[in-house]
Amino acid sequence: MLDAQRPPRTLRRGGLFSEADRRFLLPYHPVEGGPVRWCCVELQDDWDIMGKGAAGLLGSAPLRPEFRMLSPDGNVLCFATTWQHSISTSVLTAPHRSRVLRRFAEWIAQGAMDSPNEPPLSTQVRRWLDTSSG
Repeated sequence: MLDAQRPPRTLRRGGLFSEADRRFLLPYHPVEGGPVRWCCVELQDDWDIMGKGAAGLLGSAPLRPEFRMLSPDGNVLCFATTWQHSISTSVLTAPHRSRVLRRFAEWIAQGAMDSPNEPPLSTQVRRWLDTSSG
C-alpha cells in the first residue's frame, strides 16, 4: 500500500513547495499534440497524487502516477513514473546546473525536435539556456 503523504513530504523536502506556499507548476496540453503550457496549481490537503489522484492529469490510472512538476522559480523539477513492479519519484534541484540536461537542451536548441506545424521548441530552449547559468 502506498503512503499518500510520502510523495508530498518528498516534494516539500526537495523544495518544490513549502508548508506556507504550496503552489507549483504542472504541464498542461490544451490540444493533444499541441504545445505544453505550464499551469500554476496549489496542493490541497486531500490530494492523493500517487493513489486516486493519479487518475487523469497526474497519471494514467489510480496508483499509476506519471507526472512532471516544476517549482514556480524553476529551481526544482520533480517527476514520477510507474514501472512494471514499482513507482519512481525523483526530485532534481537546480536543473539548470545539470550537465546532462544542458547537453540535451543544447541538442534541442539546434532544432532537433522542431516540427514544421508547431512553434519552434528550439527558441524556447535557447532562451532557457541563455538565461540560466550552468
